[in-house]
Amino acid sequence: MAKATKNLTQRKAELLIQSTLLREKLAVETLSMMQMPDVVSKGLNLWNNLSRFGKRPILIGALGLFLLAVKPRRLLSWLLSATVLFKTWRRFGPFIVPLVRYLTKRPQ
Repeated sequence: MAKATKNLTQRKAELLIQSTLLREKLAVETLSMMQMPDVVSKGLNLWNNLSRFGKRPILIGALGLFLLAVKPRRLLSWLLSATVLFKTWRRFGPFIVPLVRYLTKRPQ
């Protein structure tokens, strides 16, 4: 009888520990799901950002005139160059910026 009671007590303790761990896991998962924006909110955010341009017709007109004046082939080459430059800067920027700061320090 004492052995059965001890086994039940031990099993109860194991189940309480398992229950606590599962509750913590559920809390972490719930918190991460609440912080993660879903597709609908991302779409609404994009729509709201794009609707700001509708309030500035001069900006839209200037952008349209710019796109008409620049040939599409030239625009694509600029975009490609900007992409390469951006990727290069992201890769080597963390090494270059401290070096430039070190070289531009004035002696005291």
